[in-house]
Amino acid sequence: MTEDIKIAADRHEAHIGEEFVVSIAPPVLRRTSRVSDGVAYVIAVDDSWSMAIRADSKSEEFADESDPDDLSRKDVAHSGVRELAAALPHGARVDVITFAQNSGLRFSGTAGELLRKGSWDGNPENERGWTNIDGALHSAYERLEQHRAGSRRVVLLSDGLPNFGETDPGRLATIARDAADRELHTDVIGIGAGADYELLAGLTTTGRADHVASRTNAADEMKQIAARLAAHGRDVVVGSGELSLEINPYFQVLGVYQIDPTRRRLDGVLADGGGRRPSEVRLTLGAIAEGYDGQPFFALKLRAPGRVSAGSVPVLKATGRIGSGSEARELIPGRFELRTVNNPLAPNIRPEYARAVAAADLDREISDRAAAADSDGERQRIFEEGVERARRVQAPDLAAAYQQASGGLREGLQTKDVLNESRATSSRSSTRNKRDWFQDIPVEMPDEIRARRRRRSLDDDDDDEAGAYGAAAADSPYAGSSYGGASYRDGVYRGGVHGGGSGGDPHGEASGGSYGDGADARTRPPAPGQGPE
Repeated sequence: MTEDIKIAADRHEAHIGEEFVVSIAPPVLRRTSRVSDGVAYVIAVDDSWSMAIRADSKSEEFADESDPDDLSRKDVAHSGVRELAAALPHGARVDVITFAQNSGLRFSGTAGELLRKGSWDGNPENERGWTNIDGALHSAYERLEQHRAGSRRVVLLSDGLPNFGETDPGRLATIARDAADRELHTDVIGIGAGADYELLAGLTTTGRADHVASRTNAADEMKQIAARLAAHGRDVVVGSGELSLEINPYFQVLGVYQIDPTRRRLDGVLADGGGRRPSEVRLTLGAIAEGYDGQPFFALKLRAPGRVSAGSVPVLKATGRIGSGSEARELIPGRFELRTVNNPLAPNIRPEYARAVAAADLDREISDRAAAADSDGERQRIFEEGVERARRVQAPDLAAAYQQASGGLREGLQTKDVLNESRATSSRSSTRNKRDWFQDIPVEMPDEIRARRRRRSLDDDDDDEAGAYGAAAADSPYAGSSYGGASYRDGVYRGGVHGGGSGGDPHGEASGGSYGDGADARTRPPAPGQGPE
């Protein structure tokens, strides 16, 4: 396996001051790369009183237990558990716990045995007035740590807010994040209008939770979600990974994004160098599944410097690893360079990169505006606007999510149910043509075009303009260097306006001009959640 980090930009050269997008991804992993085999799941099912509400209720009325066709939220959750067990390998380890005030183990065995059993007991009646997500997570992680499987996951299903144990969303997220550091990952499915999407999404590595709204097809939607989660879990190759990026300070970082499998703008991952030292980004990969479907994609939106370069300029370097502890494997570092030119018509060879970033920005804007709207009528207009704008950036899945949200408001779904469903579906991303995302695209560069024109004896007066495409005049202050008499290559500064100390030190305080101990040194990214965005 070639463990190189994939990096590509939407252009080979950037016009001065222009925005452009660079995409980054870990390598495509194969099943043969697995360090550990086996799949282990703990399924935590909310058993509080509210789970007895009708699955399609818009007014919180309870289901008739004597009518098998009158499904409750609990019935929908159980259908998801059975679908998950059916989609996993029959020998996969599966535990089922239910939680209300306390958590209890209701089944422990294989996925095949769970399918044959079909049902399980719940919590005592006197406990069902409470929802203790904190206790459920601790119980689930404790069970998972007893298994040494290569893929270990908790699936938590809940319809409400925690009201027992730890209830602070930030502290609950920290519990889940600490577990993810031990390669114990959490998937969450919210059910109905009472679910707290922000809290539940904070428990996941991907930053998104699934949601089943109070519709007549709730059971079918739950089955689709469960099958998708099982497909990812059974195909996991490594349980964790991270990428560390170092960006040339001449290139301003305008945004950091995850493109696949979740569509979102990432906050708290950027330590901005402020134009005087490299900016740094740390990307958490979570568990990575096999093949192109399991490959996570990220993107940076950058702004090119306002000066023409004398040649290709290093834009960023990336280091990373997959796995953890003694099983961790360092990835071959990746580097990316381009020229900055005075050419407003510099071709964009991968417009899908900018469209993916635009879709993530649009989704954040529409979600925030819809949540802050004063009425459902206003929300409906916002979602309808989102449909049209999503179509303009060629994001049909995003347009479909907004159409569904607008329709839910017209049908009378509770506002929170609609917002939860919209957040869950609009942030789910499935990049088209993933195999081609990083494929080399040959482009005839301006120098090559001019040479061809000369061969044809065509008049091209513009060729003589100094610096038009990075060929600085001999007496230019930028001749023989990247920018302003300085260069930044392989993590090392050489002279120039940013070198305040001897040897061109970028920090202005030491000799040698080295940042990060040279070209092959690993970067030192900020801790998660630190550094200004």
